Amino acid sequence: MENRALRLWEKAQQEAQRADWLWTAPNPRVGALALKGGHIIGRGYHHFWGGAHAEEMALRDAGAWNLEKDIPIAGLVDQMVVTLEPCSSTGKRPACVSLLEKAQIEFVVVGAVDPNPQHQGAGLSALKKLGMQVSCLSQEETFNQNNPSFLRSLQNPKRPWIFLKWASTVDGKLAATSGVSQWISGPESRAEVHKLRANADAIMVGKGTLLADSPTLNARSGSFPEDSQPWRVLVDPPPSEEALAGILRVPSAVIWVCETSQPLNPWIRSNDEVLITQRNAEGFLELKTAVSSLKSKFGIEKLMVEGGPRLHGELLALDMVDAVVRYEAPLLLGGPEAACLGGSFQSPADALALADPCQRLLGRDQRTAWCVPPRF
Repeated sequence: MENRALRLWEKAQQEAQRADWLWTAPNPRVGALALKGGHIIGRGYHHFWGGAHAEEMALRDAGAWNLEKDIPIAGLVDQMVVTLEPCSSTGKRPACVSLLEKAQIEFVVVGAVDPNPQHQGAGLSALKKLGMQVSCLSQEETFNQNNPSFLRSLQNPKRPWIFLKWASTVDGKLAATSGVSQWISGPESRAEVHKLRANADAIMVGKGTLLADSPTLNARSGSFPEDSQPWRVLVDPPPSEEALAGILRVPSAVIWVCETSQPLNPWIRSNDEVLITQRNAEGFLELKTAVSSLKSKFGIEKLMVEGGPRLHGELLALDMVDAVVRYEAPLLLGGPEAACLGGSFQSPADALALADPCQRLLGRDQRTAWCVPPRF
């Protein structure tokens, strides 16, 4: 029985490896199999943050899902194999334990116990209390090796999972010396950026980006609805109609991070929020508390930071970067416009090491995402 369970777990692990951590983070990469009478009839994995979990995807693939009522169909699946302990609490999707109960699952094979202290063992206990037979294979080492971005998020529970995104040339420049940056990246890269925005809970930019680009910061990925747009977080925004024109052109809500809101009152709308923070000795806004408040006050768990270089550098100095996404165009620009500005590490040996590269060719551009590994 144990050898068969391991073979099934290996197949579920293959499903988990189909996931891209950039899209699932801060959730883990998880795979699942749905069985009936010992035969695999459904496979699934967690595709993206906020989307269906692996167990739900496997039930859907098995035909054990009522699309009209958006609930499992009972009795079509009797066994589930999943690489991580099923969740027992409702978040962006229903608790997986509840889904397995409604599907009338009898036997669950679990690869690894959830390392999250808030959930560790809770799913297993809940399944057993519901009368399901549970086998845990203790594959925590494999799970951890495949989920550095998830483990990094667990080490910083009081703030969002944060990734920096930029487009640069081969020599690492974000713009020409004139300040012009449109467009370094090609249309395929820009289309994916809108999907990344839609996948995030919030998009953050600083004062320099607002002055240079006057961005809208909304997600324009197909028919993505305006009422489901991510928050737009503006750090130290200038009281300038021209700089804020793009932001004000769309109705989605803004979080204004500033020292005082008085100069910005003409542009702050009823659905917006304001976070007041102090300036540090260098004259920059204190970000640590403000960023933590994004999670505690507004439920923001995945934060995309689109610049500028000074804001990137500030977050880097505060050890508040969990991943980097770079779109590299086959261009050489020269000049000083680097992706991160501010203090630097003393030597390459001290630099922030990046891991688990995830690459994709988009037209002429090369997109690479790296995660910052967890500290042990």
